Amino acid sequence: MAHIKPFKGYRYNTEKIEDMSKVVAPLKYNISDEERELRYESEEHNIVKIFDGRSFDTDTESSNKYTRAAEYLQKWINEGVIVQDDEEAIYLYEETTVVNGNTYRNTTFVGLLELEELGTGNIRTCEEIHEISQQDRYDVLAATQADLSMISCLYVERDKKLLNIMNMLTESRPDMEFVTDDGLVQRLWRITDTPTIEDICEDFKELPLYITDGQTRYATCMQYRNYMRANNPLHTGEEPYNYTMVSLFNSNSDGVVILPEHRMIKLPKGFSEEFFIAMVQDHFKIEKIIVDAQDESITETMKTQIRTKKIETKLALYSDGDYFYRLTLIDPDYIKRELLPQMSKAYCSLDTVVLRNLVINDVFGIEEDYDDLVSTSMSARQCMNSVKDGKADVIVVMNPVKVEQIESVTAAGETMPFRTISVFPKPSVGVIINIKN
Repeated sequence: MAHIKPFKGYRYNTEKIEDMSKVVAPLKYNISDEERELRYESEEHNIVKIFDGRSFDTDTESSNKYTRAAEYLQKWINEGVIVQDDEEAIYLYEETTVVNGNTYRNTTFVGLLELEELGTGNIRTCEEIHEISQQDRYDVLAATQADLSMISCLYVERDKKLLNIMNMLTESRPDMEFVTDDGLVQRLWRITDTPTIEDICEDFKELPLYITDGQTRYATCMQYRNYMRANNPLHTGEEPYNYTMVSLFNSNSDGVVILPEHRMIKLPKGFSEEFFIAMVQDHFKIEKIIVDAQDESITETMKTQIRTKKIETKLALYSDGDYFYRLTLIDPDYIKRELLPQMSKAYCSLDTVVLRNLVINDVFGIEEDYDDLVSTSMSARQCMNSVKDGKADVIVVMNPVKVEQIESVTAAGETMPFRTISVFPKPSVGVIINIKN
């Protein structure tokens, strides 16, 4: 059972901050070093100073980027730059963007979620947890005692009751509205009506929540909760550290864009097309599709040529030139039968699993050095440029994972490989802050 509750969020004071786009920021792994430095220098109160601050050679245990993060947050609160709402609320957060000429409006409920051990209830993580940045995030959380960003959770409802509540509430005037530098329109409403809050919280009790973005942050919050609980002899379970801030988005919404994570692959011995064709035919039907190499829309052609409504694996592999290869998996049961019999059929049918096992491992011989040679991007154009620049030998353009695959894999108690799913648009950091004290 998922327990959602309202809270008194902290937000930037628009009487002191004229342009919200100058103080909020993308998530840590979506911001380049150059952009981080620009935000750090250009705006005194940019949230990046707290969640991804600078380190110096002179840092000590008592004076470092984590202690500075806590100092910035407290200073801005003391100065009235960041203020706490006077009423508990469930927030309605909407982001509107244009992708390939289509307008998408992603509306989410933002509330506090009671933490629970994954796999024991209705909270399920979609992807494997990548622990590279977990210690850094834990140190920020421990220093600030604050959720600076929202963990994104997908929910699937059959009767669209929550979706109807969303649609009704967005007809009113928002409490805050601004446009980020990349043209993303952001709006925020505070829901303070008690019966409406109770209806929302009650409806979520029976719905599984799928963490699509923030698995590492959730694990960090669990680590922090366990530490606080172990050091609090009067622990009751109601303390603020037992909860974390989440953004809950509806699978029925036409504003949610689930994007694939395309692959960029660097081959130690380069790409041998003849060898590739000979090897890949063991498991795929391979088709050579001619394109105009000068046409900027080549990546859109690749996406169109592999698009499918069914759960089947179709991949587009490009190495350079005026053509790409479309790969269609011949035997969808092969991986389950021969390679991963311990895993569910749903897991074995994931495109990321098929690609890694039957192409990257089997054909390209990349296994132990996978993380060094294979990188990902939501942008197929960025992948294409990596080939042009010599940073990758081949790229693989992929289809997005389907909602029913997320449900099936997590229902089996499994998690999808790291970088299988990406949901767009992602909540900005600093729109709402939850302080756990």
